[in-house]
Amino acid sequence: MAPSARTIGRLLALLTQSLPHPKKPKQETGPPMKRLDSHGFTFVEALTAIALMTVLTVLVLGRFSKTREYALRATMMSDLRNLTTAQELYWRLNYAYSPSVGPLNVNPSATSAIYITEATASGWAAWNEVEGTLFQCELYFGNGVSSPLGYAPSSERIACGTP
Repeated sequence: MAPSARTIGRLLALLTQSLPHPKKPKQETGPPMKRLDSHGFTFVEALTAIALMTVLTVLVLGRFSKTREYALRATMMSDLRNLTTAQELYWRLNYAYSPSVGPLNVNPSATSAIYITEATASGWAAWNEVEGTLFQCELYFGNGVSSPLGYAPSSERIACGTP
Protein backbone atom coordinates (compact mmCIF):
# COMPACT_ATOMS: atom_id res chain seq x y z
CA MET A 1 0.00 0.00 0.00
CA ALA A 2 1.33 3.39 -1.01
CA PRO A 3 1.67 6.13 1.57
CA SER A 4 -0.86 8.97 1.32
CA ALA A 5 0.04 12.53 0.49
CA ARG A 6 -0.67 13.51 4.08
CA THR A 7 1.83 10.97 5.38
CA ILE A 8 4.51 12.14 2.92
CA GLY A 9 3.94 15.73 4.02
CA ARG A 10 4.41 14.80 7.69
CA LEU A 11 7.62 12.88 6.94
CA LEU A 12 9.07 15.83 5.02
CA ALA A 13 8.20 18.21 7.85
CA LEU A 14 9.93 15.93 10.40
CA LEU A 15 13.01 15.58 8.23
CA THR A 16 13.41 19.31 7.69
CA GLN A 17 13.02 20.01 11.39
CA SER A 18 15.62 17.51 12.42
CA LEU A 19 18.29 18.62 9.92
CA PRO A 20 20.79 21.12 11.29
CA HIS A 21 20.82 24.52 9.60
CA PRO A 22 23.97 25.31 7.72
CA LYS A 23 26.02 28.08 9.28
CA LYS A 24 26.60 31.23 7.34
CA PRO A 25 30.20 31.76 6.36
CA LYS A 26 31.98 34.52 8.25
CA GLN A 27 32.37 37.78 6.43
CA GLU A 28 35.81 39.04 5.73
CA THR A 29 36.91 41.96 7.82
CA GLY A 30 36.68 45.34 6.17
CA PRO A 31 34.01 47.91 5.43
CA PRO A 32 30.54 46.48 5.22
CA MET A 33 29.14 46.09 1.72
CA LYS A 34 26.13 48.16 0.72
CA ARG A 35 23.10 46.39 -0.56
CA LEU A 36 22.00 47.71 -3.90
CA ASP A 37 18.31 47.04 -3.36
CA SER A 38 17.93 48.77 0.01
CA HIS A 39 17.98 52.45 -1.06
CA GLY A 40 16.91 54.63 -3.99
CA PHE A 41 14.31 54.43 -6.70
CA THR A 42 14.13 52.39 -9.83
CA PHE A 43 14.14 54.12 -13.19
CA VAL A 44 10.45 53.35 -13.73
CA GLU A 45 9.50 54.80 -10.35
CA ALA A 46 11.42 57.99 -11.09
CA LEU A 47 9.77 58.36 -14.52
CA THR A 48 6.34 57.79 -12.98
CA ALA A 49 6.95 60.48 -10.37
CA ILE A 50 8.11 62.95 -13.03
CA ALA A 51 5.07 62.19 -15.21
CA LEU A 52 2.69 62.77 -12.27
CA MET A 53 4.36 66.07 -11.39
CA THR A 54 4.09 67.18 -15.01
CA VAL A 55 0.38 66.39 -15.17
CA LEU A 56 -0.28 68.22 -11.91
CA THR A 57 1.69 71.25 -13.10
CA VAL A 58 -0.31 71.45 -16.32
CA LEU A 59 -3.58 71.27 -14.38
CA VAL A 60 -2.53 74.00 -11.95
CA LEU A 61 -1.28 76.33 -14.69
CA GLY A 62 -4.54 75.89 -16.58
CA ARG A 63 -6.50 76.87 -13.50
CA PHE A 64 -4.31 79.95 -12.92
CA SER A 65 -4.71 81.15 -16.50
CA LYS A 66 -8.52 81.04 -16.13
CA THR A 67 -8.25 83.00 -12.91
CA ARG A 68 -6.08 85.59 -14.66
CA GLU A 69 -8.68 85.89 -17.44
CA TYR A 70 -11.46 86.54 -14.92
CA ALA A 71 -9.33 89.14 -13.11
CA LEU A 72 -8.57 91.00 -16.36
CA ARG A 73 -12.24 91.03 -17.32
CA ALA A 74 -13.19 92.36 -13.87
CA THR A 75 -10.53 95.07 -14.20
CA MET A 76 -11.88 96.21 -17.57
CA MET A 77 -15.46 96.28 -16.28
CA SER A 78 -14.37 98.28 -13.25
CA ASP A 79 -12.60 100.80 -15.49
CA LEU A 80 -15.80 101.27 -17.53
CA ARG A 81 -17.86 101.75 -14.35
CA ASN A 82 -15.43 104.45 -13.23
CA LEU A 83 -15.72 106.06 -16.68
CA THR A 84 -19.52 106.03 -16.34
CA THR A 85 -19.36 107.87 -13.02
CA ALA A 86 -16.90 110.42 -14.42
CA GLN A 87 -19.05 111.01 -17.54
CA GLU A 88 -22.15 111.63 -15.42
CA LEU A 89 -20.28 114.14 -13.26
CA TYR A 90 -18.95 115.84 -16.39
CA TRP A 91 -22.47 116.02 -17.88
CA ARG A 92 -23.89 117.64 -14.72
CA LEU A 93 -21.28 120.38 -14.99
CA ASN A 94 -21.25 120.90 -18.79
CA TYR A 95 -24.60 119.50 -20.06
CA ALA A 96 -22.67 117.35 -22.56
CA TYR A 97 -20.57 114.21 -22.35
CA SER A 98 -16.80 114.37 -22.75
CA PRO A 99 -15.40 113.17 -26.11
CA SER A 100 -12.08 112.11 -24.53
CA VAL A 101 -10.82 110.57 -21.31
CA GLY A 102 -8.48 113.46 -20.45
CA PRO A 103 -10.93 115.96 -18.89
CA LEU A 104 -12.64 113.23 -16.87
CA ASN A 105 -9.71 112.53 -14.53
CA VAL A 106 -10.22 108.78 -14.93
CA ASN A 107 -7.22 106.66 -14.04
CA PRO A 108 -7.64 103.28 -15.71
CA SER A 109 -5.59 100.27 -14.69
CA ALA A 110 -1.93 100.29 -15.68
CA THR A 111 -2.35 98.03 -18.72
CA SER A 112 -5.88 99.11 -19.66
CA ALA A 113 -6.71 101.56 -22.45
CA ILE A 114 -10.09 103.31 -22.69
CA TYR A 115 -11.42 104.68 -25.98
CA ILE A 116 -14.47 106.96 -26.18
CA THR A 117 -15.90 106.48 -29.67
CA GLU A 118 -18.89 108.80 -29.49
CA ALA A 119 -20.03 111.60 -27.18
CA THR A 120 -23.02 113.90 -27.67
CA ALA A 121 -25.33 115.79 -25.39
CA SER A 122 -27.67 112.80 -25.29
CA GLY A 123 -25.24 109.90 -24.84
CA TRP A 124 -21.78 108.38 -25.23
CA ALA A 125 -20.08 105.11 -26.16
CA ALA A 126 -16.73 103.68 -25.08
CA TRP A 127 -14.72 100.48 -25.05
CA ASN A 128 -11.52 99.31 -23.45
CA GLU A 129 -8.91 96.59 -23.72
CA VAL A 130 -5.95 95.29 -21.76
CA GLU A 131 -2.56 95.10 -23.47
CA GLY A 132 -1.50 91.61 -24.50
CA THR A 133 -5.00 90.11 -24.49
CA LEU A 134 -7.80 89.74 -26.99
CA PHE A 135 -10.53 90.71 -24.52
CA GLN A 136 -12.50 93.89 -25.05
CA CYS A 137 -15.35 95.38 -23.05
CA GLU A 138 -17.76 98.08 -24.15
CA LEU A 139 -20.54 100.27 -22.85
CA TYR A 140 -22.87 102.81 -24.38
CA PHE A 141 -25.22 105.15 -22.63
CA GLY A 142 -28.09 107.33 -23.82
CA ASN A 143 -30.26 107.83 -26.87
CA GLY A 144 -29.04 107.83 -30.44
CA VAL A 145 -25.77 106.11 -29.53
CA SER A 146 -24.91 102.62 -30.72
CA SER A 147 -22.67 99.86 -29.50
CA PRO A 148 -19.13 100.53 -30.80
CA LEU A 149 -18.05 96.85 -31.00
CA GLY A 150 -21.40 95.07 -31.15
CA TYR A 151 -21.12 93.21 -27.83
CA ALA A 152 -23.51 95.26 -25.68
CA PRO A 153 -27.13 94.15 -26.09
CA SER A 154 -28.61 97.35 -24.64
CA SER A 155 -27.73 100.74 -23.24
CA GLU A 156 -26.09 100.97 -19.81
CA ARG A 157 -24.89 97.35 -19.84
CA ILE A 158 -21.23 96.43 -19.91
CA ALA A 159 -20.50 93.57 -22.29
CA CYS A 160 -17.22 91.83 -23.02
CA GLY A 161 -16.01 89.64 -25.87
CA THR A 162 -13.17 88.81 -28.19
CA PRO A 163 -12.84 90.10 -31.76
